Amino acid sequence: MFKFIHAADLHIDSPLRGLEAYPGAPVDKLRAATRDAFENLITLAIEQQVAFVVIAGDLFDGKWQDTRTGLWTAGQFRQLEREQIPVYLLRGNHDAASKVRQAVSWPSNVQEFSVRTPQTFKLKDIGVALHGQGFRHQECAEDLAATYPETVRGMFNIGVLHTSLTGNSEHDTYAPTSEDVLVGKGYDYWALGHIHQRSDPPIREEPFIAYSGNTQGRHIRETGPRGCFLNTVADGELTNVEFMETDVLRWHLAEVELSESDDLPDLHAAVRDALATCRDESEGRFCAVRVVVRGACEAHRALVERVKREETLAEIRNQANDLDDDIWVEKIKLETRAPVDIEQLRRGSDLVADLLVATNELRHDDEQIVKLASDLAPLAAKAATELSDCEINFEDPQQLRAWLDDAEAMLVSRMVETHG
Repeated sequence: MFKFIHAADLHIDSPLRGLEAYPGAPVDKLRAATRDAFENLITLAIEQQVAFVVIAGDLFDGKWQDTRTGLWTAGQFRQLEREQIPVYLLRGNHDAASKVRQAVSWPSNVQEFSVRTPQTFKLKDIGVALHGQGFRHQECAEDLAATYPETVRGMFNIGVLHTSLTGNSEHDTYAPTSEDVLVGKGYDYWALGHIHQRSDPPIREEPFIAYSGNTQGRHIRETGPRGCFLNTVADGELTNVEFMETDVLRWHLAEVELSESDDLPDLHAAVRDALATCRDESEGRFCAVRVVVRGACEAHRALVERVKREETLAEIRNQANDLDDDIWVEKIKLETRAPVDIEQLRRGSDLVADLLVATNELRHDDEQIVKLASDLAPLAAKAATELSDCEINFEDPQQLRAWLDDAEAMLVSRMVETHG
């Protein structure tokens, strides 16, 4: 019986650009998170006395800023060397051989898969064969898995691959392949990398095919627990797969839905509850939260006023600070609307109905949307200070439609408030 770790997408020293633009961003803590998560992985390997560690690509995020990244990583591997734990390392698209030069030599326990042809490492003492091929260049459109060797008889065969499989909307396509190709190789386990969301459930149970996900979430699109797989093999059979958390900072999307009667105090109470839930789910880790408030509600009548809106944003951040020093609100989106039936108003015969019909026609007319963009550009230049915190893209029709929706909701709220 032996154990091994399957990890991927560590992205050590990921630069996380643009953090300074976020109010109160814990820049140092965010940038150190990938290293801290890797240290947790090393500690886990030693505590569990694993037979080996597999890293299925993207150990690094790209070209090193300086050699300190390599020196620090080699030092972590050296801890495993002292415990006689080998590491089998495969290059992915972010740390392809052409992108990250091997400027620091690894300790003797680190074996790196060839980037020119599939390579097999055999651990004869425990009966394991590991097959893999790393990326020579960042762009890889070949089905690398199709050229992997056949199984080594009498051994537990592991395929190590950095791939997008048949495609993923949130990740670029690299080393595309299919489940059928992987199954056809006859391996017992496929350790996949590239997709940062772990496979839960696995892509396939027998043979076991799965992404372990990344070891540390780096932004709001990577919410929830992050870590690696700790696997147990007994008598040549995979008997247990356990997801082990390695992240030190956890990202959350707190979505708050308000009802028609909810006013500003209700909004603040609901947001506070959502923030507390995020804190509890982080289990002592630093907690980064994006708050999104939605719904047709009474609170919207106040939120259309700029001063009230700014006060509400400030109070939400204040609530987070009050709950815990280890909660940071990354962004707040107030997507409320007036508690009125806009479609019913649109079917009326008054000025409000005419306005709503016109905005709806504009919403569905791409040519007019483009014209709207050109009309707004000079105004945006004059209001540069007021718009400094906005994400402005006049070439994005979806962005313009979203602004149109906001403007419609604001006008309806004010008309209803004024005229009933």
